[in-house]
Amino acid sequence: MTGKHVNRVLLQESRFKGEIRRFEIYNDKFVKVDIHNVFGDTTYHINMSLLEPWPVFHRQISWPWLLALVYFGLTTLIYGFWLWRHPDGQTLARLLPFIVIFTLLTLGSLLMFLYRSPNVLEFRSRYGGCPLISLLKNKPSKTEFRHFRDELKTRVLAASQVIAFDKRQMRSIELQELRRLAAQGVLDEEAFRRARERAMQLQI
Repeated sequence: MTGKHVNRVLLQESRFKGEIRRFEIYNDKFVKVDIHNVFGDTTYHINMSLLEPWPVFHRQISWPWLLALVYFGLTTLIYGFWLWRHPDGQTLARLLPFIVIFTLLTLGSLLMFLYRSPNVLEFRSRYGGCPLISLLKNKPSKTEFRHFRDELKTRVLAASQVIAFDKRQMRSIELQELRRLAAQGVLDEEAFRRARERAMQLQI
């Protein structure tokens, strides 16, 4: 990119997820996001004027995997309790395969729950409240994370103070950008729909 000036870079790695995230603040008012994981590579750019300057810490709970974890865990405990109350060889031979299977399913559900439920700091869109930048908390270190977070907040605030459009125009621009990100596959259609509904409900 001609005339590109990089202000700060944050590189984050989640070994558990096999994922690498790279965030690059450039030209004072843009953020480039690169995400590499087992599902492929994703790259997109964000104009900071679209962001709410106050990020939110969020644990992204994966409810389906949490329910699966509870179900398989309770089933394993029930089988184990029954085996403990009836410790004869016939009951052991009948129940042990089920206990092994459900124990493995419980461990698998736990791993998927942890994989799908990262602890992140989210920078969201100004009107639709759609998460656009998700930083893994305190990675690669607390100091690097804090420096990048603080610079991003400062630059988002600065970008918001030089906006030359009124709120209706900015809302329209934001929705266009969210639609672009949905078309790129960065956002799913459900996230885009919720953000659009929230934005259009605002009285501005």
